[in-house]
Amino acid sequence: MTLLPANTQFGVPNSLQRLIDTEHGVLQIMVSWPLGWKDNGMPADDKENVSDVSVIYVLDGDAYFLAATDIVRRQQYTARKKAIIVGIGYPGHDAVYVPARRFFDLSPPASKGVPRWPAKDADGNEEKDEHGNTKYWELGGAAHFQQTLVNKIMPALAHDMLPGLPWDSMRKVLYGHSFGGLFTLYSLFTNPGLFDVYIAASPSIWFNDKALVDEQEQHFMQWTPPDTESKKPLLYITSGTAEEDDVFRKPGETDEKLKVRRGFLERNRINTNAREMAKRLDASGKLGQVWLQEFSLEDHASAAVVGLQRGLNKLIGEWWEGK
Repeated sequence: MTLLPANTQFGVPNSLQRLIDTEHGVLQIMVSWPLGWKDNGMPADDKENVSDVSVIYVLDGDAYFLAATDIVRRQQYTARKKAIIVGIGYPGHDAVYVPARRFFDLSPPASKGVPRWPAKDADGNEEKDEHGNTKYWELGGAAHFQQTLVNKIMPALAHDMLPGLPWDSMRKVLYGHSFGGLFTLYSLFTNPGLFDVYIAASPSIWFNDKALVDEQEQHFMQWTPPDTESKKPLLYITSGTAEEDDVFRKPGETDEKLKVRRGFLERNRINTNAREMAKRLDASGKLGQVWLQEFSLEDHASAAVVGLQRGLNKLIGEWWEGK
């Protein structure tokens, strides 16, 4: 077998990434645009109407940017629908998650304060400072992160990264999983007009004894939505049944580890919290649609990508009517 030399390093076609310095650290912004468009992110046909092209902001972009790009490019081929993916992540790490950064950025503040969580390394061991004292993660930075999104990331896209696109007139979507799902709900409740569609996959509603429900959701319930139904934001909220309802032993899992995992999932009530919130929000009449989906036997990790795929299918109308 003969291997032919490649002229360039393998990469993702029609994509770029940039670093943005913020008050709370550098962010890595990854963007991909439809295949067939120009290298500068503009349609090949200057007359193409891009008003139906969605811009999908993906939290934890280091974990889900490539998956999201793959999904929308398959949809471009099969359904003739196009989308731009904006992944938001953290540079300079050799893992897809950076707990110290994401826990701060994605967790909501609360009037009662936030919990103190000991910082842990990748193996689950508590981290110590030079004096041997326990280090703690900073939490409750969602308001700062939302301002960064509005005041730095969105302007950078429009003016520096892909200028020339009608960003203000394109449908904006926010996707987040776990703590990203928590931030997605926080954004809906505190700035409901910022995005047109909110996709919260397995949201960590349990965080801080469900302070999000007691504070930000209650604030949202006082919000006056647009008179026109089509202008109300949409919410897709998803989870996997193995996050609470169907918890079975994993290969090699001991009785003790299974007991601990079941206890953790029973306390956090991912499925139940999602159902209860979806029911409340649907009854409020403030949203154009509340779409609740549960995926059989998917756990917290696998439900992330299933929620992304199903959510984007729903977004472009490639899902079963009434389901």
